[in-house]
Order: sequence, then C-alpha cells, then structure tokens
Amino acid sequence: MAPILPPRVPPAEVKRLDDADDRARPLDRAEPRSTTTGYGGQPQSIAMSMIVKDALLRHYGSFKAAAYYMGQMDQGQLTRDLDSGKFKFERLELCDLAAKASVCRALAEAFGNTDPKAQRRRLMRKIRRDLDALDELAEDVA
Repeated sequence: MAPILPPRVPPAEVKRLDDADDRARPLDRAEPRSTTTGYGGQPQSIAMSMIVKDALLRHYGSFKAAAYYMGQMDQGQLTRDLDSGKFKFERLELCDLAAKASVCRALAEAFGNTDPKAQRRRLMRKIRRDLDALDELAEDVA
C-alpha cells in the first residue's frame, strides 16, 4: 500500500509590522546581490587565494612541500583554506624568500596597477636597466 501524502500547502505570504503603521504589509522582494567583482565569478578572497594557491604550487611543486615549509602545516588544511578563501597571509611569513617573491609577483600580475603612465615608467626603467647591462657586457667583451 502506497503512503498517503498530505495535500500540498501553498506558501504563506510573509508580513512585516511597521512601527508607524499597525497594518501588516508584505515584505519587499529582496534583489540578489553579487558578492563577486569580476574575478572569474568568484568572491575576491577566493580569487586571491586561488592566485596564491597557483603561485605556491608553481614554486614548491606540491602542496605537501608548501605545507611543510609553512610551519609543518597539514596539507589538507592548507588546501581547504586556499579553496575556501580563509587562507591567512601570515602563513606566508614562514616561507622562504623565493616563495614570497613568487606569490607577490603572481598577485601583482593579477591585481597590479593598469595605469598607462605607470606602465610606461616601469617599461622605461626596465629598458634603462637592460641597456646598462648591455653596456657592461660590451665593456667586458672589448
């Protein structure tokens, strides 16, 4: 014998009481609010954690090694923290300088300043450094 289900009840309308008005009125429909700001459809904290995760993986080669150098942290905990966006940047203080530089470089590439004047100045400084290095090489050869 099949179980007898009760008839379906229609949803009740939610009422709100206003202090100035004794009448009950329905709540305004809440509009969905985006918690993302264009970082691949993810909240900023998770997007930043994904960049850190990628930089650590590129530098150390595995999360097991990265977790070990972060104060012998549990690999599973590191992965969960990075995936959920709850990663604490103070953990990076325990990494070596090359790992810190790798993470900073990745964050700068992802969230860096896109001001055209600043980009031009950086490019000009880089070109000057490269020309100085070329001059030094030319002096060594001559």
